[in-house]
Amino acid sequence: MRKADVMSDHDSTDKIVAAVREVVPAAVVHVVRDAGGLLVRAESDSFGSWTPEERKSKVVSRLEDEVLRQVHTWELLTPAEAEWYGDLDHADDDERVPHWTSALERANDATRTLPSVRFASDLDEDLDSAPVVTFYSLKGGVGRSTALASVARRLSGDHGLTVVCIDMDLEAPGLDSLFGIESEVEADQGVVAALLRYEFGDQRPVLKHLIPVDDAGRLYCMPAGRIDSAYAAQLRALEPEIWYRERTNALHRLIDDVRESNLSPDVILIDSRTGVSPVAAPLLFDVSDMAVICFHPHAQARVGTEMLTRALMSATTRRSTADRALTPEPRFVVSPMPPGISATRLAERARSWVEAWTAPAGSQREAQGLSAEEITHMIPYNAEVAFADTVGDSRAQLSPYARIADWIVQIVPEPAPALAVQNRTSASKVEALRQLSFSTGTAEILDHDEFLQDYVVTRQVNETAAPDVPLILGRKGTGKTALFRWLAAGKLVSWESVLVTTPNQYRGRPAWSFGPDNYAAVGGALDQRGLDWGSFWQVLMALAIHQSYGPAQKFGAPHPALADLEDGDFAVTQAVFKVLDDPMGPLRCGDWLRRVDAGGDRGVLLLFDGLDTAFGHSPVQRSRRSAAIAGLLTKQADLASRLHRIRLKVFVRQDIWQGLRFENKSHFFGLSRRLQWEDREDYFKVVLKRAVRSSAFADVLAVLDSALPAKEVAAWSPEQVAVAWNALVGERMRGERTAFTANWVWNRLADGNGDHSPRALLQLFAAALDWERAEEKRSGYDRSVLRPRSLALSLESVSDKALSALLDEEFQELRHVAEALRDYGRTPVTEDALSDIEEDLVVLAQEAGLLEVIDSDASERLFKVPDLYRWALGVTRRGPM
Repeated sequence: MRKADVMSDHDSTDKIVAAVREVVPAAVVHVVRDAGGLLVRAESDSFGSWTPEERKSKVVSRLEDEVLRQVHTWELLTPAEAEWYGDLDHADDDERVPHWTSALERANDATRTLPSVRFASDLDEDLDSAPVVTFYSLKGGVGRSTALASVARRLSGDHGLTVVCIDMDLEAPGLDSLFGIESEVEADQGVVAALLRYEFGDQRPVLKHLIPVDDAGRLYCMPAGRIDSAYAAQLRALEPEIWYRERTNALHRLIDDVRESNLSPDVILIDSRTGVSPVAAPLLFDVSDMAVICFHPHAQARVGTEMLTRALMSATTRRSTADRALTPEPRFVVSPMPPGISATRLAERARSWVEAWTAPAGSQREAQGLSAEEITHMIPYNAEVAFADTVGDSRAQLSPYARIADWIVQIVPEPAPALAVQNRTSASKVEALRQLSFSTGTAEILDHDEFLQDYVVTRQVNETAAPDVPLILGRKGTGKTALFRWLAAGKLVSWESVLVTTPNQYRGRPAWSFGPDNYAAVGGALDQRGLDWGSFWQVLMALAIHQSYGPAQKFGAPHPALADLEDGDFAVTQAVFKVLDDPMGPLRCGDWLRRVDAGGDRGVLLLFDGLDTAFGHSPVQRSRRSAAIAGLLTKQADLASRLHRIRLKVFVRQDIWQGLRFENKSHFFGLSRRLQWEDREDYFKVVLKRAVRSSAFADVLAVLDSALPAKEVAAWSPEQVAVAWNALVGERMRGERTAFTANWVWNRLADGNGDHSPRALLQLFAAALDWERAEEKRSGYDRSVLRPRSLALSLESVSDKALSALLDEEFQELRHVAEALRDYGRTPVTEDALSDIEEDLVVLAQEAGLLEVIDSDASERLFKVPDLYRWALGVTRRGPM
């Protein structure tokens, strides 16, 4: 019991102690407050000469009625009798009596500072026994028991867990009926009978109170009991208040015996009584590792559920120790949600309530703050489920409850890795942390050998690199320049690569790969001569082949001005101008290209990359860039039918392509490819290929699958990717909506269009690696090289970089939208919050992935800010006000 609960009313306590000691001066007196009021325990040998009635009479005669009304139990005992009753000393020092009075007092105490909040899912290590999850609702009719039964079916069926469900809704039980086993409940079987036997010291095996629900032997139910007159009598005899005063706590014993039984359950689900009932308090505030609160967002439920949440956040579970306090982990199920437009509004109302209820505790959490989006789930109304007598195993009916099952899975202890794996991880981890490197630099600046060693040739790479694909599109960071470098290294069999334009920082950049000043001069020269950009590109292509492709030398120079060029971009620019000054110059270069094409014995791939930054970023420069790229693509369409061995490969940023307007744009429909990471396993191979370069990490993989270290990462099967991924960063996230690290990373790094950037993935793992190196010095961890928590703690830095790249390098015009989102401060975002933003910019924000439309009914659109940008914008998931 907490000190705040012991002797909580000092005046009454002092008077009681004084009265007892007037009767027996040497008595040892304890005054304890619980849900019923005060319990008085006094011990002395002097009581032995009086009957219990005489003892009480002598004491109460000395007290006022106001004090006596507060006392519900008098235990005036000899030491021998006290031993039989059970020792109360431990209650003063170690135990807490979890009752509604003290819980709500804590919740209402505005002066009380919340302690540091830590949940079971925040721990790096697993719980040491099956977690207890209590399903509770302040009011009935919200589908609480149905939710529990459905989740139990999901956990046992889809996740293969052994699940025990305990019906603690003792006044209105129904789990046995929902599972269709009501007829199997025998007399003196179930929760009430078991608790009474524990109160009286009976040792009957707990398994006798369990009934199998499924044929697989993974789902069991402990009913409340068989409803008859004997059950009613047993229920009256049950006293939850005394459990925490006895030497053996009946509730604790029941749960522990289930855990330690031959079933060895993976998880225990408890269906709690509705409302402020004596049994619900210890379930919520003491034994539960997670509390699933079911409610409907009606005004009548708001205040009560808020008080419950605050009480829950100020509680500590029985797993707490002097060194580590654990708080029951809250989750919220909103049910039933009506069909139609109103469902969205109710969902946002519920999330905004949850965000406000949990904000104080979230700020005290050692990990990330609580997010309403992550801990709230909506269950739509389903008449078939609502009127069904039982909860079966229909996947369609169980599907809405999958997310709740995922919440629970994240705190279920994982099977321990094979000892050999754990030993190898432990032995290799320090060296692996030293060796691992997730380079976050752009592809153009990476060391050549390092780049080729790390590059993953996926199915998408092979399809996009095909010579008959002239246009490659992609967002910034999706891997366009990486593919350019791979092609530039001559990796496409039977094709010779020639660099025409390259990124500014590309090592080995040729003199004819111009910058903003060169292109400005070229643009002016074209205007003066009445030429289009296509003429320029034809000259530049001929120049690049002449300078780079040996077999073309037999055809001489494309134009006299291009022979014997001096070094440097100035000389090259002058030479190009001389060709343009010749009315026949571009035509001569075109004829030369035709002759090289006809006389060659292998293909020539002309590569164009870096066009997004080569022209500069001012409005005038961006306009010039659009005209130049449109001219290049027009020239490609013109040459495609004339050249057979010479092919163009043009890399263009997606947003630039969308803004281009030129006559032959439709030519590229079906001939372009967009770099998108649609395959999750391929995406993860980007980071795994870098990880496997660590010999220490490869040693860990070899224990799991001896073929992995030697096999090319690009050829790994999805199962092998999963093995390596789990060895690197673990299988399950802690404290988040999704139970698995792979799902978490895939979802968090997606923009509003579902696009993924390898750069963001590498940035995430680089930051996680830095964090793990520091954390490993404080506390070891041998389940994986990086602990899952490192990812969650590193996301914010990735978000900052992603937003900077979006606004500074791709879509400067979206800065006004970003400022509006910062000012609004929450997501989803109402259309009204963007009323000052031009509609074209709102549409552009959607195309760029900064916003995602989640509701577009006739009255008002609703937008979501993806997690990739949410942290950087300082946006919470509170929803509209």
